[in-house]
Amino acid sequence: MDQPVVIDDTFGSALIGLLLGAVLYGVTLLQTWLYFRHYEKDSRILKSVVLLLWFLDTLHLALCARTIYWYLITNYNNPSALADDMWAMSLQTDCNGVIGLIVEVFFARRVYMMSRNWLITGLIVVLACIHFGLGVVFTVESFILVQFSRFPELTWITCTGLGCAAAADLLIAFTMCWYLFRSRTGFERTDSMITTLMIYSINTGLVTSIVATGAVIAFAVMPLNFVWLAFFWVLGKCYVNSLLAILNSRDVIREKASAEPGSFVQMSTIRPHPEDHTPTRRSSLVRKVPTALTVQVQTTTEYKSDYPNSPNSQTSKISFSPTRTTDIEEYKRSDSMPSFESTPPLPVTFPRSPGLHAKFDV
Repeated sequence: MDQPVVIDDTFGSALIGLLLGAVLYGVTLLQTWLYFRHYEKDSRILKSVVLLLWFLDTLHLALCARTIYWYLITNYNNPSALADDMWAMSLQTDCNGVIGLIVEVFFARRVYMMSRNWLITGLIVVLACIHFGLGVVFTVESFILVQFSRFPELTWITCTGLGCAAAADLLIAFTMCWYLFRSRTGFERTDSMITTLMIYSINTGLVTSIVATGAVIAFAVMPLNFVWLAFFWVLGKCYVNSLLAILNSRDVIREKASAEPGSFVQMSTIRPHPEDHTPTRRSSLVRKVPTALTVQVQTTTEYKSDYPNSPNSQTSKISFSPTRTTDIEEYKRSDSMPSFESTPPLPVTFPRSPGLHAKFDV
Protein backbone atom coordinates (compact mmCIF):
# COMPACT_ATOMS: atom_id res chain seq x y z
CA MET A 1 0.00 0.00 0.00
CA ASP A 2 1.41 3.37 -1.04
CA GLN A 3 2.26 5.87 1.66
CA PRO A 4 0.11 9.04 1.51
CA VAL A 5 1.86 12.18 0.33
CA VAL A 6 2.24 14.70 3.16
CA ILE A 7 1.79 18.25 1.87
CA ASP A 8 1.18 20.12 5.13
CA ASP A 9 4.48 21.99 5.09
CA THR A 10 4.50 22.48 1.32
CA PHE A 11 1.18 23.30 -0.29
CA GLY A 12 -0.48 23.59 3.11
CA SER A 13 1.85 26.49 3.90
CA ALA A 14 1.27 27.95 0.44
CA LEU A 15 -2.50 27.77 0.98
CA ILE A 16 -2.17 29.68 4.26
CA GLY A 17 -0.10 32.29 2.45
CA LEU A 18 -2.79 32.56 -0.22
CA LEU A 19 -5.52 33.10 2.39
CA LEU A 20 -3.51 35.78 4.20
CA GLY A 21 -2.72 37.41 0.88
CA ALA A 22 -6.42 37.45 -0.03
CA VAL A 23 -7.22 39.22 3.25
CA LEU A 24 -4.53 41.82 2.62
CA TYR A 25 -5.79 42.23 -0.95
CA GLY A 26 -9.16 43.20 0.52
CA VAL A 27 -7.33 45.89 2.51
CA THR A 28 -5.67 46.98 -0.73
CA LEU A 29 -9.06 47.37 -2.41
CA LEU A 30 -10.37 49.44 0.49
CA GLN A 31 -7.32 51.70 0.61
CA THR A 32 -7.33 52.17 -3.16
CA TRP A 33 -11.00 53.19 -3.07
CA LEU A 34 -10.35 55.61 -0.20
CA TYR A 35 -7.40 57.12 -2.07
CA PHE A 36 -9.32 57.90 -5.25
CA ARG A 37 -12.26 59.18 -3.23
CA HIS A 38 -10.33 61.63 -1.02
CA TYR A 39 -7.35 62.62 -3.16
CA GLU A 40 -8.83 63.50 -6.53
CA LYS A 41 -6.44 66.46 -6.88
CA ASP A 42 -3.27 64.36 -6.75
CA SER A 43 -1.08 64.35 -9.83
CA ARG A 44 -1.75 61.95 -12.67
CA ILE A 45 1.63 60.32 -12.12
CA LEU A 46 0.80 59.45 -8.52
CA LYS A 47 -2.64 58.17 -9.49
CA SER A 48 -1.04 56.06 -12.22
CA VAL A 49 1.38 54.57 -9.69
CA VAL A 50 -1.51 53.61 -7.41
CA LEU A 51 -3.42 52.05 -10.31
CA LEU A 52 -0.34 50.13 -11.45
CA LEU A 53 0.24 48.78 -7.95
CA TRP A 54 -3.40 47.73 -7.69
CA PHE A 55 -3.17 45.94 -11.05
CA LEU A 56 0.06 44.15 -10.13
CA ASP A 57 -1.36 43.14 -6.76
CA THR A 58 -4.46 41.77 -8.47
CA LEU A 59 -2.34 39.88 -11.01
CA HIS A 60 -0.16 38.47 -8.24
CA LEU A 61 -3.17 37.16 -6.31
CA ALA A 62 -4.57 35.60 -9.50
CA LEU A 63 -1.26 33.82 -10.18
CA CYS A 64 -1.11 32.54 -6.60
CA ALA A 65 -4.70 31.27 -6.81
CA ARG A 66 -3.94 29.60 -10.14
CA THR A 67 -0.92 27.90 -8.58
CA ILE A 68 -2.88 26.44 -5.66
CA TYR A 69 -5.77 25.39 -7.93
CA TRP A 70 -3.45 23.59 -10.34
CA TYR A 71 -1.63 21.64 -7.64
CA LEU A 72 -4.52 20.83 -5.28
CA ILE A 73 -7.52 20.57 -7.64
CA THR A 74 -6.36 19.90 -11.18
CA ASN A 75 -3.70 17.41 -10.04
CA TYR A 76 -5.63 15.94 -7.15
CA ASN A 77 -4.40 12.43 -6.44
CA ASN A 78 -1.49 12.95 -8.82
CA PRO A 79 1.56 13.08 -6.52
CA SER A 80 4.08 13.22 -9.35
CA ALA A 81 2.81 16.65 -10.42
CA LEU A 82 3.48 18.08 -6.96
CA ALA A 83 7.22 17.71 -7.43
CA ASP A 84 7.53 20.10 -10.40
CA ASP A 85 7.30 23.84 -10.77
CA MET A 86 4.61 25.43 -12.96
CA TRP A 87 4.53 28.70 -14.91
CA ALA A 88 2.17 30.65 -12.60
CA MET A 89 4.27 29.92 -9.55
CA SER A 90 7.39 31.21 -11.30
CA LEU A 91 5.82 34.36 -12.75
CA GLN A 92 4.32 35.52 -9.44
CA THR A 93 7.89 36.17 -8.28
CA ASP A 94 8.29 38.92 -10.87
CA CYS A 95 5.01 40.58 -9.85
CA ASN A 96 6.28 40.89 -6.30
CA GLY A 97 9.62 42.11 -7.61
CA VAL A 98 8.06 44.94 -9.63
CA ILE A 99 5.82 45.91 -6.69
CA GLY A 100 8.80 46.03 -4.33
CA LEU A 101 10.84 48.10 -6.80
CA ILE A 102 8.08 50.70 -7.28
CA VAL A 103 7.36 51.08 -3.57
CA GLU A 104 11.01 51.27 -2.51
CA VAL A 105 11.84 53.84 -5.20
CA PHE A 106 8.80 55.86 -4.11
CA PHE A 107 10.05 55.92 -0.52
CA ALA A 108 13.59 56.63 -1.71
CA ARG A 109 12.25 59.76 -3.39
CA ARG A 110 10.62 60.81 -0.11
CA VAL A 111 13.92 60.25 1.67
CA TYR A 112 15.72 62.45 -0.86
CA MET A 113 13.12 65.22 -0.61
CA MET A 114 13.59 65.25 3.15
CA SER A 115 17.35 64.77 3.42
CA ARG A 116 18.78 65.91 0.06
CA ASN A 117 21.28 63.11 0.59
CA TRP A 118 22.20 61.47 -2.70
CA LEU A 119 24.31 58.77 -1.02
CA ILE A 120 21.50 57.33 1.12
CA THR A 121 18.96 57.70 -1.68
CA GLY A 122 21.27 55.99 -4.16
CA LEU A 123 21.94 53.13 -1.74
CA ILE A 124 18.20 52.52 -1.29
CA VAL A 125 17.66 52.50 -5.06
CA VAL A 126 20.59 50.11 -5.59
CA LEU A 127 19.23 47.70 -2.97
CA ALA A 128 15.78 47.88 -4.58
CA CYS A 129 17.24 47.14 -8.02
CA ILE A 130 19.21 44.17 -6.67
CA HIS A 131 16.01 42.85 -5.10
CA PHE A 132 14.18 43.15 -8.42
CA GLY A 133 17.06 41.82 -10.53
CA LEU A 134 17.59 38.71 -8.44
CA GLY A 135 13.84 38.10 -8.53
CA VAL A 136 14.04 37.94 -12.32
CA VAL A 137 17.03 35.59 -12.06
CA PHE A 138 15.03 33.36 -9.68
CA THR A 139 12.18 33.18 -12.20
CA VAL A 140 14.49 32.22 -15.06
CA GLU A 141 16.32 29.62 -12.97
CA SER A 142 13.06 28.09 -11.71
CA PHE A 143 11.96 27.50 -15.31
CA ILE A 144 15.30 25.81 -15.96
CA LEU A 145 15.44 23.66 -12.81
CA VAL A 146 11.76 22.62 -12.98
CA GLN A 147 11.89 20.29 -9.97
CA PHE A 148 11.43 21.64 -6.45
CA SER A 149 14.10 19.26 -5.19
CA ARG A 150 16.69 21.41 -7.00
CA PHE A 151 15.51 24.70 -5.48
CA PRO A 152 18.22 24.65 -2.76
CA GLU A 153 20.56 25.68 -5.59
CA LEU A 154 18.74 29.04 -5.58
CA THR A 155 19.37 29.72 -1.90
CA TRP A 156 21.95 32.44 -2.45
CA ILE A 157 19.74 34.19 -5.03
CA THR A 158 16.69 34.15 -2.78
CA CYS A 159 18.48 35.13 0.41
CA THR A 160 20.46 37.91 -1.26
CA GLY A 161 17.44 39.37 -3.04
CA LEU A 162 15.09 39.32 -0.06
CA GLY A 163 17.93 40.40 2.22
CA CYS A 164 18.44 43.49 0.06
CA ALA A 165 14.72 44.18 0.26
CA ALA A 166 14.77 43.97 4.06
CA ALA A 167 17.87 46.18 4.23
CA ALA A 168 16.28 48.80 1.96
CA ASP A 169 13.10 48.86 4.06
CA LEU A 170 15.03 49.26 7.31
CA LEU A 171 17.21 51.97 5.79
CA ILE A 172 14.14 53.86 4.59
CA ALA A 173 12.47 53.68 8.01
CA PHE A 174 15.63 54.63 9.92
CA THR A 175 16.51 57.52 7.59
CA MET A 176 13.04 59.04 7.61
CA CYS A 177 12.81 58.78 11.41
CA TRP A 178 16.26 60.32 11.80
CA TYR A 179 15.56 63.35 9.63
CA LEU A 180 12.09 63.79 11.09
CA PHE A 181 13.61 63.74 14.57
CA ARG A 182 16.09 66.42 13.56
CA SER A 183 13.19 68.52 12.29
CA ARG A 184 11.69 68.83 15.77
CA THR A 185 11.20 72.48 16.73
CA GLY A 186 10.49 72.26 20.44
CA PHE A 187 6.88 73.36 19.96
CA GLU A 188 4.38 70.80 21.18
CA ARG A 189 1.97 70.83 18.23
CA THR A 190 4.65 70.63 15.54
CA ASP A 191 6.55 67.93 17.42
CA SER A 192 3.34 65.93 17.84
CA MET A 193 2.81 65.93 14.08
CA ILE A 194 6.43 64.90 13.48
CA THR A 195 6.06 62.08 16.02
CA THR A 196 3.00 60.84 14.13
CA LEU A 197 4.99 60.81 10.88
CA MET A 198 7.78 58.89 12.60
CA ILE A 199 5.31 56.25 13.82
CA TYR A 200 3.93 55.81 10.29
CA SER A 201 7.47 55.49 8.90
CA ILE A 202 8.48 52.88 11.48
CA ASN A 203 5.33 50.82 11.05
CA THR A 204 5.47 50.71 7.25
CA GLY A 205 9.18 49.94 7.03
CA LEU A 206 9.23 47.51 9.93
CA VAL A 207 6.38 45.31 8.68
CA THR A 208 7.87 44.76 5.22
CA SER A 209 11.37 44.17 6.60
CA ILE A 210 10.07 41.58 9.12
CA VAL A 211 8.17 39.68 6.41
CA ALA A 212 11.17 39.76 4.04
CA THR A 213 13.49 38.58 6.82
CA GLY A 214 11.07 35.76 7.64
CA ALA A 215 11.16 34.62 4.01
CA VAL A 216 14.98 34.70 4.00
CA ILE A 217 15.24 32.61 7.17
CA ALA A 218 12.59 30.13 6.04
CA PHE A 219 14.23 29.55 2.64
CA ALA A 220 17.72 29.26 4.14
CA VAL A 221 16.61 26.73 6.76
CA MET A 222 13.83 24.88 4.89
CA PRO A 223 14.29 25.30 1.11
CA LEU A 224 12.35 22.11 0.32
CA ASN A 225 9.07 23.24 1.84
CA PHE A 226 6.92 26.30 1.09
CA VAL A 227 6.99 28.15 4.39
CA TRP A 228 9.13 30.75 2.67
CA LEU A 229 6.52 30.98 -0.09
CA ALA A 230 3.82 31.93 2.44
CA PHE A 231 5.99 34.85 3.61
CA PHE A 232 6.75 35.83 0.03
CA TRP A 233 3.12 35.86 -1.08
CA VAL A 234 2.26 38.19 1.80
CA LEU A 235 5.25 40.47 1.18
CA GLY A 236 3.89 42.09 -1.98
CA LYS A 237 0.59 42.91 -0.27
CA CYS A 238 2.48 44.52 2.61
CA TYR A 239 4.40 46.72 0.16
CA VAL A 240 1.26 47.95 -1.57
CA ASN A 241 -0.59 48.63 1.68
CA SER A 242 2.38 50.44 3.21
CA LEU A 243 2.43 52.93 0.35
CA LEU A 244 -1.35 53.37 0.34
CA ALA A 245 -1.34 53.84 4.13
CA ILE A 246 1.14 56.70 3.80
CA LEU A 247 -0.87 58.36 1.04
CA ASN A 248 -4.19 58.01 2.86
CA SER A 249 -2.78 59.27 6.16
CA ARG A 250 -2.16 62.79 4.86
CA ASP A 251 -5.61 64.11 5.75
CA VAL A 252 -5.43 62.58 9.22
CA ILE A 253 -2.10 64.23 9.92
CA ARG A 254 -3.29 67.59 8.58
CA GLU A 255 -6.42 67.43 10.73
CA LYS A 256 -4.33 66.64 13.78
CA ALA A 257 -1.99 69.53 13.00
CA SER A 258 -4.86 72.00 12.54
CA ALA A 259 -7.07 70.81 15.40
CA GLU A 260 -6.93 74.24 17.03
CA PRO A 261 -7.95 77.53 15.34
CA GLY A 262 -5.09 79.60 14.00
CA SER A 263 -2.77 76.66 13.41
CA PHE A 264 -0.94 76.78 10.10
CA VAL A 265 1.12 73.71 9.12
CA GLN A 266 2.68 72.96 5.75
CA MET A 267 3.86 69.35 5.78
CA SER A 268 5.98 69.68 2.65
CA THR A 269 8.19 72.31 4.29
CA ILE A 270 9.50 70.04 7.05
CA ARG A 271 13.26 69.99 6.75
CA PRO A 272 15.95 68.84 9.17
CA HIS A 273 18.29 71.47 10.61
CA PRO A 274 21.54 70.99 12.47
CA GLU A 275 20.72 73.73 14.95
CA ASP A 276 19.16 73.01 18.29
CA HIS A 277 15.45 73.71 18.12
CA THR A 278 14.04 75.35 21.22
CA PRO A 279 11.21 77.86 21.60
CA THR A 280 13.59 80.46 23.06
CA ARG A 281 15.89 80.61 20.04
CA ARG A 282 13.95 83.06 17.91
CA SER A 283 16.83 83.89 15.58
CA SER A 284 17.21 80.28 14.41
CA LEU A 285 13.48 79.80 14.03
CA VAL A 286 13.19 82.83 11.79
CA ARG A 287 15.41 81.27 9.19
CA LYS A 288 13.46 78.02 9.24
CA VAL A 289 10.00 79.40 8.54
CA PRO A 290 9.48 79.15 4.76
CA THR A 291 6.22 81.09 4.61
CA ALA A 292 4.89 84.42 5.77
CA LEU A 293 4.30 84.86 9.48
CA THR A 294 0.68 85.54 10.34
CA VAL A 295 -0.27 87.01 13.71
CA GLN A 296 -3.93 87.22 14.62
CA VAL A 297 -5.07 89.78 17.20
CA GLN A 298 -8.61 89.41 18.45
CA THR A 299 -10.38 92.41 19.95
CA THR A 300 -13.56 92.12 22.00
CA THR A 301 -15.64 95.23 22.69
CA GLU A 302 -18.47 95.31 25.20
CA TYR A 303 -20.82 98.23 25.78
CA LYS A 304 -23.93 98.76 27.86
CA SER A 305 -26.29 101.68 28.06
CA ASP A 306 -27.00 103.37 31.40
CA TYR A 307 -30.60 103.82 30.36
CA PRO A 308 -32.15 100.32 30.29
CA ASN A 309 -35.64 101.67 29.66
CA SER A 310 -34.58 103.54 26.58
CA PRO A 311 -36.08 102.09 23.38
CA ASN A 312 -32.63 102.03 21.81
CA SER A 313 -30.92 100.42 24.80
CA GLN A 314 -29.25 97.03 24.31
CA THR A 315 -26.46 94.89 25.59
CA SER A 316 -24.17 93.28 23.06
CA LYS A 317 -20.64 92.20 22.39
CA ILE A 318 -18.67 93.00 19.27
CA SER A 319 -15.71 90.84 18.33
CA PHE A 320 -13.45 91.40 15.40
CA SER A 321 -10.12 89.85 14.50
CA PRO A 322 -7.81 92.03 12.45
CA THR A 323 -4.91 90.07 11.07
CA ARG A 324 -1.43 91.47 10.98
CA THR A 325 0.74 89.77 8.37
CA THR A 326 4.48 90.23 8.49
CA ASP A 327 6.68 88.89 5.75
CA ILE A 328 9.38 86.71 7.25
CA GLU A 329 11.84 87.98 4.64
CA GLU A 330 12.06 91.24 6.61
CA TYR A 331 13.68 89.35 9.49
CA LYS A 332 16.17 87.21 7.61
CA ARG A 333 18.86 89.88 7.88
CA SER A 334 18.21 90.54 11.53
CA ASP A 335 19.77 88.63 14.42
CA SER A 336 16.55 87.96 16.25
CA MET A 337 12.83 88.15 15.79
CA PRO A 338 11.05 90.88 17.75
CA SER A 339 8.74 89.57 20.41
CA PHE A 340 5.11 90.01 19.53
CA GLU A 341 4.27 89.94 23.20
CA SER A 342 5.80 93.41 23.49
CA THR A 343 3.84 94.83 20.56
CA PRO A 344 1.43 97.55 21.79
CA PRO A 345 -2.27 96.75 21.43
CA LEU A 346 -4.15 98.02 18.44
CA PRO A 347 -5.75 101.41 19.14
CA VAL A 348 -9.54 101.18 19.32
CA THR A 349 -11.55 104.39 19.68
CA PHE A 350 -15.23 105.18 19.75
CA PRO A 351 -17.00 108.56 19.87
CA ARG A 352 -17.76 109.72 23.37
CA SER A 353 -21.40 109.68 24.35
CA PRO A 354 -23.11 110.25 27.71
CA GLY A 355 -23.68 107.13 29.72
CA LEU A 356 -21.51 104.81 27.53
CA HIS A 357 -19.05 102.54 29.32
CA ALA A 358 -16.67 100.60 27.08
CA LYS A 359 -14.38 97.72 27.91
CA PHE A 360 -11.59 96.70 25.53
CA ASP A 361 -9.73 93.40 25.73
CA VAL A 362 -6.96 93.24 23.15
